[in-house]
Amino acid sequence: MLDTLFALRRLGHEVRPVMEGEGMAAARFTEHGFPLLAVPPFATHPAQAAAVVAREVAAAEPHILCATGRHDAAVVNRALKGARTTPMTVLYRLSAFPLEEKGDAREFADGAHLTIATSIEQRERLFPHKEEDRDLVIVTSGVRREFVERLTALESSTARRELGIPEGSFVFTVSSRLSWEKGIDRVIRAMKPVSESCPSALLLLTGDGAEREALSTLVRESGLTERVLFTGHLPDVAPALVATDVAVLATVVPEPQPLALKEAMAIGRPVIASRTGGIPEFVTDEENGLLVSDDDELTRAMLRLAAEPALAAELGRRARRTVLGGHLFEQKARHLSHCLDRHAIRHLPLDTVLGELAFAEMSWPDDPDRGVDSGPRIPALTGLPRDVLAVLRDAVRHRDPRRLLGLPAGAAPYVETFHALGVLVRPAALG
Repeated sequence: MLDTLFALRRLGHEVRPVMEGEGMAAARFTEHGFPLLAVPPFATHPAQAAAVVAREVAAAEPHILCATGRHDAAVVNRALKGARTTPMTVLYRLSAFPLEEKGDAREFADGAHLTIATSIEQRERLFPHKEEDRDLVIVTSGVRREFVERLTALESSTARRELGIPEGSFVFTVSSRLSWEKGIDRVIRAMKPVSESCPSALLLLTGDGAEREALSTLVRESGLTERVLFTGHLPDVAPALVATDVAVLATVVPEPQPLALKEAMAIGRPVIASRTGGIPEFVTDEENGLLVSDDDELTRAMLRLAAEPALAAELGRRARRTVLGGHLFEQKARHLSHCLDRHAIRHLPLDTVLGELAFAEMSWPDDPDRGVDSGPRIPALTGLPRDVLAVLRDAVRHRDPRRLLGLPAGAAPYVETFHALGVLVRPAALG
C-alpha cells in the first residue's frame, strides 16, 4: 500500500493515510513524509476510531475516502453518518475474505461510489451485484520496475551467505505472513518426502506472524529442523527472493493476485501455487508455473522441480516474461489514478476535479466542426454539439480546464469523455 500511495502522490493526488496507533507501518509512512491520521484500533475501538475520522472529515472535507478492510470500512461508515459533507467513497478490497452480510462494513461496501476489486475471481465472488466500469473496476497487483532491476543485479550466492543458507542447497521459499490461511503447514509437511528424495532441499520461511510457534513445533516434530529456516520479518525481501530456486504459496483461501508470487516471477523464479482465487489469472499451469489443488499435488510439484532443473529454468523464464509483459506496478498505478479521476468526475463537483487536471498537448484546427487535433494518442473529437465545441475550444486555447464549467447543463458526461480520450490528464502525465 505504501507504493500505491507514493504513486498516487507522484501523480498529483494529495494523500493522507489513516493508521492504527504507532506501529511499524505508521513509522514507514511518516518516514516518507505522509501526514498520518492516527486512530485507535479499528477492530477493538471502533467508536473511538470513528470519532477521530468524523472530526477529520468535518475539518478537512476530503474529496475521497477509501477503505481497504472490513474493520476500517465499518469505522468510515460510522464516521460519515451525520457528516455535513459527503466525500466520494471507495472500497479498495485487497483481501480474499468476504465482508459480513450485515453491519457497517457491508453498508459501506454496498453504498461505495467505487469498488476496486483486485482480481477477476474476487469481483465475481464478492461483488456480483456491482456493474463493471459503473461502480466497480479491477486493478490487480504489480511489481515495481525498479524492484526488478535492483534484484536482477544481485548475486544469489551473496544473498545465500547473508541468510545463512548452506552452499549447494535447493531452496523453496514461502514469502508471506506466518498465518493459517497461507497454508505454510502444508509446505512443511511436503518437505518431509521432498527432503528424503532431494538431500539438498531447504525451505526458507520469511515473515512473522501468529503461527510462528505452531509452525516451529511442526518443524521439530517432523524432524526438519535442519531443513527449514525461519528468517523472521525482513525489512527487505530482496535477499530471500534472490536466494530462491522455487517460490511456493499453498494458500487455502482464494487470494486475489498475491504480489509475492509476481515478485518471484519477475526475476525469473518458477512458482508453485494453489489453484484458487485470482492466482490462475496470471499463473498458467505447466506454462509459467505449476498449480496444485491438494497436498499430494503440492508434494509432487516440489519433487518435480527439484529433480528437473531445466524445467524449473524454463518456467522461470516464461514467468518473467508474463510479469514484465503485463504486471508492472507503474501500469497499475496509472490505471488506478485514471479510475479515481473518472469516478470523481461523476460524483464530485466539477470545479473540484477540473482544478486538478490539465489539457494534453493539442491544437485547434481551422474547421470548428472537427474538434481538436490532438496527435496519435487522442482521436479527434468530432460530432459534438457546436456549443460544446465552442467551450472546449476556449478552454484549450487558455489551457484552463476550469473553463469547461461553461459547458451546458449536465456537463459531466462531456468532461468524462474528454478524460477518457486523454484530452484531460493529470499534470504529472505531461512531464
